[in-house]
Amino acid sequence: MQFIATSHFRNLNDTGQNISNGICNILKFVVVNTTAATAFVQIFNAAAANVVLGTTVPMFVIVVPITTGVVDMEFDSPGLYITTRCSAFSTTTAEGSTGSASGVFLQAAIN
Repeated sequence: MQFIATSHFRNLNDTGQNISNGICNILKFVVVNTTAATAFVQIFNAAAANVVLGTTVPMFVIVVPITTGVVDMEFDSPGLYITTRCSAFSTTTAEGSTGSASGVFLQAAIN
């Protein structure tokens, strides 16, 4: 798998992070959860500033088990197509608005 760039985010929470600055293909996500609770990483096809957690419906949610849970999610070529901007948040429920505790890390490979 070839990719152009990777982005790494520490302590992902309800503040959210922009993974891309515009249109892109997401090739892979690796999420690590070192907290004592299950984390739910919500992925949006929108800038973080345009997302209202608990109201805006995510594209999908990555469930990451407690204490050193790791999820390695790879998409078939050409990847997950993002038409606007990709952002991610980590919360305590699948479509909730309460941020996870410090200790959720996200790595994204994009083209």
